[in-house]
Amino acid sequence: MSKPNLPIHWIIIFLLSFPACKNDPNLPTSDPDSAQNLPPIPSKPTLPFHVDGPNILKNSIPVSLNGVNALQTFGLVNPNLMNEWKIQIVREFVGNLREQPIDGNAIQASDGKWYHPLQKIVNQNRANNKITIICPFGWVDQNGKQTLFTGLNPSSQDFFPAYLSKMQNIANHFKNQPDVWIEVWNEPYHWDNQANYSHDLWLKDMQEMIDNLRKVGGFESIILVPGNEQGQSESAIIAKGKELKKGRYNLVFDLHAYEKWLKNSTETQIINRIQSLQKLNFALVIGEIGVSNAGHELNPNEFLKAAKKTNLSVLAWLWNQNTSYKNALLTDDGLPNATKDNNYWGNSFREFLK
Repeated sequence: MSKPNLPIHWIIIFLLSFPACKNDPNLPTSDPDSAQNLPPIPSKPTLPFHVDGPNILKNSIPVSLNGVNALQTFGLVNPNLMNEWKIQIVREFVGNLREQPIDGNAIQASDGKWYHPLQKIVNQNRANNKITIICPFGWVDQNGKQTLFTGLNPSSQDFFPAYLSKMQNIANHFKNQPDVWIEVWNEPYHWDNQANYSHDLWLKDMQEMIDNLRKVGGFESIILVPGNEQGQSESAIIAKGKELKKGRYNLVFDLHAYEKWLKNSTETQIINRIQSLQKLNFALVIGEIGVSNAGHELNPNEFLKAAKKTNLSVLAWLWNQNTSYKNALLTDDGLPNATKDNNYWGNSFREFLK
């Protein structure tokens, strides 16, 4: 299989901006050693959402939560339309992590675009009974150079210490808001395990990024952990997930269902793949699924049927009004974006959400 181009679902994203974010001097610095210096695992869950084995629980009852990825850092969407689709959870794209406002007012960034604060997005999602996942997708340095996180080894990046500080600031702000979950990184590592990748590297990076958040006193909410191979592979989770969970809690593993899940796969094969992880006591979500990626035209229908039968939480890429973009769930007019060219994606996922 030849190396694909940058996944097409990135092409529509506009991410540029860069003034430095101020670090909170009261927050702890990151210690990469292990979970030794972390707060103890709570003996009794106090939050409405927590993880028990392979299950995500709400008030002690297992739930599956289906929803979408959204771009509300660029502007809030119509919540009534999301409600009509019965969306329960929204994974919010943070492409300009360094400059992204956490609270307060929208800012006009160095690229001239306006960015809306995370708290305002959370407030609208919460008012409509939706969980928010905050996920960093990209970084921009002081010179305006843009770096997307997909395909990168996190700890190898020059901006990694600054990333850790900003993520602690986000965790500190949302530590008493249990309907806000944080994902540590979007789609890390080379799509084919090259670029000095190893499962040991995955383990070390995930330990450091998770522990960085848990060292914020009072932050007990769910943390999402991506797989390897740009988030599409569960091999690192199978190899090192049990070790990662030692001393850590409320971890949900996020896999992305594109060509490595959807090409030439039957419903039965997908069910077996999902259940093999669930039997190992790994709680899962599918953080992204779409109909087009890296030049591949994809049919998600077998996967969606498998997800229903395994009670798997699934989030579609992408809640966006863009008739010409195959992965967009909505047309320019806000109707389901469903044509033969995109496997009737808008209709298929809306039916799944029912």
